[in-house]
Amino acid sequence: MKIVKDYAYSVCVVFTVLALTKVLMEGIGGKSDPHYIMNFGVLFIITCFATFVLFMHRIFKKTPLLFVIIGQYVVVMGMVLLGIFVTSKFVEISSNAYRDMFLQITIPYIVLAGVYYILYFKEIKKANLNLNEIKKMGNIKEV
Repeated sequence: MKIVKDYAYSVCVVFTVLALTKVLMEGIGGKSDPHYIMNFGVLFIITCFATFVLFMHRIFKKTPLLFVIIGQYVVVMGMVLLGIFVTSKFVEISSNAYRDMFLQITIPYIVLAGVYYILYFKEIKKANLNLNEIKKMGNIKEV
């Protein structure tokens, strides 16, 4: 149950950060988006999917982390580009859609995945310190 709460919390935080960044960049650039509601819906779907993919690293404990991170990025980009391809069959898309989505996914993904893994390693380090303290206390009682 904790993992579900962590996932929901992560989706909410990441979506909020991305949405606020989008609004601020559009405000600063003086640009208005004619497909505003649809873009926020797509942003939420991509956020849910990318966060899910990040949480999947727990399954690949024996795989080197670098390979897992690269694999996660490839899966997310593949699904996003596939989504654009499928969407292009039903609606007209921008001639720069693939490039724009590549940049709009890659930059936040690198930043947010970096933050995620830094926090994850801090949590592991804290757990290891607690475990070492428990082991030391156990040795003291045995003496």
